[in-house]
Amino acid sequence: MEVSGKKLRKYCKPCEQRKVSKYSDGFCSQCEEEMCQRCFDTHKQWKLFREHRLAASVATASSKGKTPTFDNCTKHLNEPIKFFCPEHGQVGCGDCMVISHKTCKVEYVLEHIDGYKDGKGKQFKMLKKDIETYENEAKSLLGSIRRNKNHVEDVNKKFALDVKLFRDEIISQITKLADAMLKYGDDIMAADMKKIENLEKENKSLVDETTGMRDTLQSEADQPYKLFISSLSYKQNLHLVRDQLERIKANNTIEKYDFTRDCNLEQLMKTCKQLGVLHKPNESGAALREESVKANKATPVAKVLCSPKDQPLLDRQLVCKNLIIDGDLISYAEKTKGDLGLFIDKKTVLWDSFEIEVMSIGRNGGIAIGVVPDNYPNNLLLGLGNYSCGYHSDGKVFKGSKSGDKCGNKWKVGDQIRVKM
Repeated sequence: MEVSGKKLRKYCKPCEQRKVSKYSDGFCSQCEEEMCQRCFDTHKQWKLFREHRLAASVATASSKGKTPTFDNCTKHLNEPIKFFCPEHGQVGCGDCMVISHKTCKVEYVLEHIDGYKDGKGKQFKMLKKDIETYENEAKSLLGSIRRNKNHVEDVNKKFALDVKLFRDEIISQITKLADAMLKYGDDIMAADMKKIENLEKENKSLVDETTGMRDTLQSEADQPYKLFISSLSYKQNLHLVRDQLERIKANNTIEKYDFTRDCNLEQLMKTCKQLGVLHKPNESGAALREESVKANKATPVAKVLCSPKDQPLLDRQLVCKNLIIDGDLISYAEKTKGDLGLFIDKKTVLWDSFEIEVMSIGRNGGIAIGVVPDNYPNNLLLGLGNYSCGYHSDGKVFKGSKSGDKCGNKWKVGDQIRVKM
């Protein structure tokens, strides 16, 4: 500003606050105040203000553009947001910097606005490009999310349908088995009823016959001749009546029967904790299956292809302990008392060989296959007891002894083991 051809000198603001009138030596663009050289040097001693510069005038300080209007800090009212901490990427007022960033190298906001002027700065363009990239990605992802939203019910419907279908198959099979069992009982009842009805008719005819004899003899009591003739005839008939009564007595029996639950099915109901497995593709199960295939290929043990099984496990009379049977799969039941899972098929061996396929080696890797007598203890591994023979997963054969003979390599997942009788 000029007055009467002379420049108007301005006073130092910090000195005015101390009620001292002293001319300004320049303008601190960061503090936006006129200062004398002494006040400027004094406030530059503080780390927060070391990067400040003293311009010759306000016009010089704002020669690159008009000084912007600063927003007020939300934490410290009426304090302008003028400072920037590059280390933390945060802006704030002077109080924010002193409190939260006193160990950081704080810079002035105006020193970083060149890259954002008029929306043409390089930094602004890079930021805008990133925003557009993420916006397009978010829009694309939104479409995928909406498609998945539509598929949620479809996936659940298929899942529920499979569960219900399996449930209905189980119910149908159980109903079929129950109907067969009930029919067997009905057949026995029908046969007994038919036999009893025939005995009843036969016995009734004997009653009628003996009653007729008695009435005839009573009617001929005053006729000795006829009474004698009839008596002779009835004596011969009574021998036949006696034999017929003895036969009726011998046949007057019915077949008594009751129902005994299948021990395997009962054990399955007790040990089965779930109807099936909720399978999620591309999870650890696939990786485990991959490892199993690799182990199978690397196993040097000779493999014998399993012949088709002539009878499902669930159709047999079984003795099981600590085991879960699912179709033709046998697995050890966890959280059971004891560490031995014994499976015995109480069926006369009519074939010359049988086999198993190792689906999982388990935690301890202890599996055995073999034959034992009927009275074999349920808590003893096959081959260790008398009159038993067992081929164990350690590659040894045990014949009624606790010491085994080396027969092959240790079993691995995928191996098929055959026992030749």
